[in-house]
Amino acid sequence: MRTNKIILFLVASTVFFWGCQKIIHGYLSDRIFYQVNPFNVLQGVTTVSSSLVADGSTEPLHVKVLSLTDSSGKDADSLLTTPQNIVTYKGTVTYLDSTIDMLKAKLSDSMVRPFNIAEIGGRLQFTAATVYVPAGKYNMNIEVSNVRGTREINNACEINIVPIITDSIFYEGVTTSDILGNFYPSSMNVIITRVPKGANKVIFKFLDKNGKPFDPANAEVVHRKGRSNFADWDPYYPEVKTDSSLEYEYPSGVPQFPIFSSTVIDDGSSWNGGISYYQIPWKYTSNGLNVNPVLTPIFYQPNGTYIITYYLNDIEHK
Repeated sequence: MRTNKIILFLVASTVFFWGCQKIIHGYLSDRIFYQVNPFNVLQGVTTVSSSLVADGSTEPLHVKVLSLTDSSGKDADSLLTTPQNIVTYKGTVTYLDSTIDMLKAKLSDSMVRPFNIAEIGGRLQFTAATVYVPAGKYNMNIEVSNVRGTREINNACEINIVPIITDSIFYEGVTTSDILGNFYPSSMNVIITRVPKGANKVIFKFLDKNGKPFDPANAEVVHRKGRSNFADWDPYYPEVKTDSSLEYEYPSGVPQFPIFSSTVIDDGSSWNGGISYYQIPWKYTSNGLNVNPVLTPIFYQPNGTYIITYYLNDIEHK
């Protein structure tokens, strides 16, 4: 009987002891980090990172920014978080939105912060308003928390705001062809020159190997049949032909140009990505072959005049 009482006492004591212990839930690692660090952001281009690598920490992870600094250690919070006015899309712009009024109906002005951080997971979110943020390196301290507790992470991620590239060429190429439809390789170089204070237009120039221009106004440069050309990506203004260039005015205040990603031309065929085909007819070349240059240009935060010059290395004007 005395033995039973001792056993009951020990069981009761054990239950009481464990009942008084604080149960600690979850886990918060001291090795939480961003997978991509430094993280590059092109000025004016929407960019989003992956979430923090939790390293086994109990989720969800709550994240907030404690400080933002520039490369010299100065406070950069206002630069990265003050809302700025940018043009945003109210709907998808397609080739059917072919007038300025139809285009404007799809666009609106919005006040947007250049930088946000997702409260859950810590995903870094940069908007087109980074066009207002000076290029350079920035850093941040953050706080992460979960059911286990809170931890501060200093220098959590280096952010590189990269100067905006106002133009880009995704594809360029040139061939020659005879009247029978046989194609031959050729060579060209393309240079895009921006005139910031010029009118909002894109100008195409085609020069032979000696620097002599072909004359679009005299049909020395024509649209290639059954292919898209830049006029198909810019339906808002008429194409202008001069004795040395093709000129296309573009709308002001658009985030990029061309605005839509695919188009349908007169013969019903579909084309993507702003690809633009031209042809210099055989009767204007010394070798008696057609010249077929093709280019896919895109312009970011377009402003001013862009002169696209084709240098046709193997071709001589007749």
